[in-house]
Amino acid sequence: MLYTDLNKDIDVGSSAHLIEFGNFKALVDCGMHPKKMGLEALPDFSKILDDSLDFIAITHAHLDHCGALPVLLRRQRNARVLVSEESRELMFKMLRNSRSVMARQREEYDIKEYPLYENSELDRIVEQLTPMAFNRERMFEINGDKVKITFLPSGHIPGASSIVFEHNKKKYYFSGDISFNDTNLLKGAKQIDEKIDVLITETTRGQRERIEFADCESEEQRLITSISHVIKDGGNVLIPAFALGRMQEVMLIIAKAKAQKIIPEKTPVFIGGLGVDIAEHLIKLSKTSSYVNFTKKTLDDTKVLRGKIEVGKDFDEKGIYILGSGMMVENTPAYIAASAVMNDSANAIFLVGYCDPKTPAGRLMKTPPNGDFAFRDLFFVGTLNCKFDKFDLTSHADRDELLEFIMRKDPRCVILTHGSEASREWFMYEIFDRLPNTNVVIPNPSETYDL
Repeated sequence: MLYTDLNKDIDVGSSAHLIEFGNFKALVDCGMHPKKMGLEALPDFSKILDDSLDFIAITHAHLDHCGALPVLLRRQRNARVLVSEESRELMFKMLRNSRSVMARQREEYDIKEYPLYENSELDRIVEQLTPMAFNRERMFEINGDKVKITFLPSGHIPGASSIVFEHNKKKYYFSGDISFNDTNLLKGAKQIDEKIDVLITETTRGQRERIEFADCESEEQRLITSISHVIKDGGNVLIPAFALGRMQEVMLIIAKAKAQKIIPEKTPVFIGGLGVDIAEHLIKLSKTSSYVNFTKKTLDDTKVLRGKIEVGKDFDEKGIYILGSGMMVENTPAYIAASAVMNDSANAIFLVGYCDPKTPAGRLMKTPPNGDFAFRDLFFVGTLNCKFDKFDLTSHADRDELLEFIMRKDPRCVILTHGSEASREWFMYEIFDRLPNTNVVIPNPSETYDL
C-alpha cells in the first residue's frame, strides 16, 4: 500500500489520508483545518489527480474530517463517497452550517474565496453517496481486482466509524477518532481482536497521562455537583459545548441529575443553534440505531434560547445555558454569553472538553480569578469574577487505552496521525518498546510511504 498524509502540518488539522493498493485509489477523510481559514484550511489536494479516486471514505461528521468534501468532489466526479448510515444526515447538517459560517466570515475577515462551496454543491455528494451499515463488509471490484470495506462503530460521536480495507489478504485499519467507553449518549467502540497489517491511528491524547484526569463517570459526577451548587446559590451556568455530540451528552447528564434530584427539577436548561437541529435528528436516529440513545423527553425538557445575547448583560432568567461552541470561538453564542455571565460571582463557566490554547476558551483558562479578559472584536473587557472550571468529558480514548488497542491488533506497521508531534512521539517510543518488530511511521506532510 502507498500512503500519503495530506494534512499540511503534523497536528490534528485537516484529516485526509491518500491510499493506493492494487487497482484502487482512495481517500480516507477530507477535513478542514479548525485553526486556519480560506484555502489554507484545505488538505494538500495537489497530490490527487482529477477523477483519480475510486472512494472517499468519511470516518465521521466533524468538519476536520469532512469539511472539505464538497471542494474535492468538483474534481472527483466518479468517486464513491462512503459514510456510515448513521453519519449521513449529520454530515450534511454540519456542511450546511459550515457554509453559513464561511459566508459570515467572508464579511468579517475579508476572505474573498469564502464560502468555499454553495449548498447546491452538496447535491453532488448525494449523487455519489454509498451509505455503509456498521459491521457489514462490502465487496467492491475494479477490473477484476477486489477490496472488502467494513465500517465499525468507533464510539467518538454518533455515526463515527473505524474503517477496514482488506485487499489481497492484507488488512488496513483506520481507527478514526475512537473512544472505548460507553456514555449516556453513545456506546463505545467494540472492536474485534484480530491481527491486522497496517494500523493508521489517531494520537489526540498522547501528551496526557491517565493519572492527570479522572474517568468520565467521576468527571460527570463532579460536573453535576458543581452545577447544583451554582443553581442553588441563584447563579447562571454557562457550558460551552460542540453542537454535535458534546451538547447532547451534557443535556443527558443534566436530565439524569434532575431525575436523581441533584439538580432542582425545575431548573431551566437553554440550548441554541445547530445543536437543536442535531438533537432533533438524534431522536430519530435513536429509533433505528442500537448505538445512539437520545430521547424526545430530553429535548422537551429544554428551552431554545431566543433573541440576541447582549454583550456584558447577564441573562434575566436563571438557569443552565448549553451553547456552542466548545472552544468559545469568536462570534459564537458561547463566546458572547461568556461576556454576559463572567462578571457576577454567583455565575459559573464550565468547560467540558479540549480547548486549544489559542482559542478564547484556551485563553480564558489562563486568566486568573478576578482578572480581566478582553473580547476584542466585541469592544468589551470582562472580569472573571464567576466560578470557572474544566471537566474532562472526552470523546477520545486516552493514550493507555489506545496503546492497549494497538497491542491487541499487533500490526506489522503503525502510522501515527491526527495529533501533535509530541503526542505521536509518545506512542512511537512506547510501541518501539512493546512491539519491537512493528514498523512505526510519523508521516511527514504530503510524503508518500510504501507500506
